[in-house]
Amino acid sequence: MTLKYEVETITQTCGACPSQWEGKLKDGRMFYIRYRWGTLSFRIAGKPTDYLSEVFQTKPVFDESIGDPLDGFITLNEVKAVLKLNEVVLS
Repeated sequence: MTLKYEVETITQTCGACPSQWEGKLKDGRMFYIRYRWGTLSFRIAGKPTDYLSEVFQTKPVFDESIGDPLDGFITLNEVKAVLKLNEVVLS
């Protein structure tokens, strides 16, 4: 089953070590994407919110090692491709 999320806003908050983004989905929930130590994680708040801290109170939608343990750089297009391969779609 593919999980689909519609992005309203997204901002890259760090370019490398970690590469990270935060934003809001069209349904009002905040999300956070992080890539560090070769691990990509994608988290979403459990309810509509303006507080990023609520993202960390839920289990990650995706949290897996996908690269070298010393890697900390990834592009947003690469993030989307990895997530899509794992049936998580950001649009």
